[in-house]
Amino acid sequence: MVDLLFDARHIRQSGIGTYIGTLLPQLEETFTDRGMSLAVLVAEHAVPTLGGATEVVVERDVAAMYSLDEQRLWNRVMDRLRPKGFWVPHYPFPMAALRPANRKTLLFTTVHDTLHVMEKEVSGHNLARRRYARTMLNLDVRRCRRIFTPSHATASSLTKIALDAPVMVTPIPVDDEWFLPADSRLSPVRGRYILYVGNAKWHKNLPLLLGAYADVAQHIPHKLVIAGSGEALRGGDERVTALAEQQGDRVQVLGRLDFDTLRSLVAGADLLVMPSLHEGAGLPPIEAMASHTAVLASDIPALRETCGDGAAYFDPRDRGALATLLRNYCDDDAERDRLSSRGWAHVTARQSGLSFRPATEAVADDLATGGR
Repeated sequence: MVDLLFDARHIRQSGIGTYIGTLLPQLEETFTDRGMSLAVLVAEHAVPTLGGATEVVVERDVAAMYSLDEQRLWNRVMDRLRPKGFWVPHYPFPMAALRPANRKTLLFTTVHDTLHVMEKEVSGHNLARRRYARTMLNLDVRRCRRIFTPSHATASSLTKIALDAPVMVTPIPVDDEWFLPADSRLSPVRGRYILYVGNAKWHKNLPLLLGAYADVAQHIPHKLVIAGSGEALRGGDERVTALAEQQGDRVQVLGRLDFDTLRSLVAGADLLVMPSLHEGAGLPPIEAMASHTAVLASDIPALRETCGDGAAYFDPRDRGALATLLRNYCDDDAERDRLSSRGWAHVTARQSGLSFRPATEAVADDLATGGR
């Protein structure tokens, strides 16, 4: 039996992968300091560097997120390890926890956002997927000892679904390496460019960015670069490919990039744009700020919370407003430098007060007391 089982299989995905990679060292440190045992479930193709005291559980079969295979995997691992606690860093509820043998297992989950229960116009999800997500979130609320969220915006959205959700807000720090100088020679793009980093799912709102860029492309020298931040630039919004192709070589689409190349790409951009309709926190903008890159962000609660006064904002449904900002900040080097300085000031101040230690200590305390 181990004190805590943590699922780290998705460490190479964008968003959740950053969360897992940042959390794991703090989790190991806390459990070592407390003399408690930790087991980490990993995918065979994505094994992180872990300390000698941590038990590594390698899953060789692919079990996709939200799938029945994932549920079966959790069932097998819980049967094998009999953990006192199980932390799943995404919202699907482990149904194995409902079995009598696992009823005493303390459950912890991280809900990064509530996108999956939002209307189709924002999420792109059909009714069946939205109902699945609501069922999982309701089980999380009823059975989890703690639900961690990366922002007060996500916590607020979750408590609207279930008022008594046991939420603990733990904002995600920026990886310290983003604050170091990047090697410009590693960037795959030359010349001046505007950058988007992330996937191409519906809520990312890439058609707005592509449309706004099309409106100003003839007036600025910049390319628009769309880069995947994890395993690849994943599909999802069928409109994106056609809109990108309309701009020919003015739009450059990149897939998977290693970390040092991505850092170089972000640091070399004149602007990073985050046009999302919904986010749980929004890491690419603050990573750009740490790289001294100016940020334009959609005016939604999570990005306002994460980016503070370090970004310039636009209505994510107003193509003209974004086009105006693109033109202004691409044309005016001094104004763009001032925005970059605001971003650097914001992200350095934000970073100084953040740590995952309160979250990992809370989990260790709950396990030590049996959740009492």
